Amino acid sequence: MGKIIAFFNHKGGVGKTTLVHNLGFILADRGYKVLLIDADPQMNLTAAMYGLSTSVEYSTDEDSRWNENTNKYISLSEYLNIALRDMDCNKKFFSIKSDKNEAGVIDLISGDINLSIIEGDLFGVVKSKNDLTKNIPNKFEHTITKQKANYNFIFIDTSPSGSSIINALMIMLSDYFIAPVSPSFFSLQAIDNLSTIFQNWTDLLKDYETTMGFKGISLRPKFLGLVVQMAKRFTSGNIINEDTGNNQNNFSQSTEKWIEDLNVSVMKFQKWAFSRDMSISEEYFKQTFVNSKPFIVQKCCDFTPQLRSIAEKAAVPVVNLTQDLCKTHKDSSASVDINNDRNQYAKSFKSISESYNAIADGLTKLIK
Repeated sequence: MGKIIAFFNHKGGVGKTTLVHNLGFILADRGYKVLLIDADPQMNLTAAMYGLSTSVEYSTDEDSRWNENTNKYISLSEYLNIALRDMDCNKKFFSIKSDKNEAGVIDLISGDINLSIIEGDLFGVVKSKNDLTKNIPNKFEHTITKQKANYNFIFIDTSPSGSSIINALMIMLSDYFIAPVSPSFFSLQAIDNLSTIFQNWTDLLKDYETTMGFKGISLRPKFLGLVVQMAKRFTSGNIINEDTGNNQNNFSQSTEKWIEDLNVSVMKFQKWAFSRDMSISEEYFKQTFVNSKPFIVQKCCDFTPQLRSIAEKAAVPVVNLTQDLCKTHKDSSASVDINNDRNQYAKSFKSISESYNAIADGLTKLIK
């Protein structure tokens, strides 16, 4: 039975979609079956999976690649409406097979601007709670959780909204959730507000909680921790941790200070969540994410703009870049050498690959 992991932060621009995209490919390349759900109306995960990197490809023109794919592959609103409104849809999941492991696959339930329509309808259902609609939240949960029988991992890329009923339902039906952050004041503020958001969601949905006599929703996701994204490194790159022998990012002093402040805030949230059975314990965290300090799952360095641009043009996540792809898709005369450890691009590529693979190492323990 697979595990559902939601990725949420009501502060946008923290690399949430990038994290989901890269982790999905890493796990597929290890032979796992992964389902990605794009629950963000911005649809950035869908664009990345479709391999769209230009405004022309992303346009809604009749002959655009975007239109071609949306006509062929099922969106989240279409998928939900099968259960919620008994509607028919014969579209399939968008799918990519791993070219490194024949068992690995990444499927996608595509994003959809029409989620806003379902958002409004669901909020009305939840607030009214009558005999005709009381089973809808359970149908919503079941249509997502039934996929656990088909996949090892289901990742949900949520929107940056603390008031979204879809976010509330998606996260509350998940087994775990991770909060991606950046080392900044706004992320610190967002973490400080997490307990209020989760309390509001709990209060909103408590009448639908599953009991012995009522099929409702779970309301028991477990917080795994923060993943710090876009951390700034010293130009010297990586240093060696003398205790573990592992490469460790040599982050700037200001970055480390923000991370320290973030961890103080997240420990407060974790204690609040743990008291409500909505977080893993500190002991379990240490067993799951080795060499990480609770509750910072991993510190991930920022991509160079060049690596990000190449990955978008090559239609792959950064962790799947190769030297050949870097030569083919670079957009300047600068040498982009990810094999030379003295090259800035190689340092960034190695650092982010190690960080994301370390996260994946921990996640695989959750399904064993």
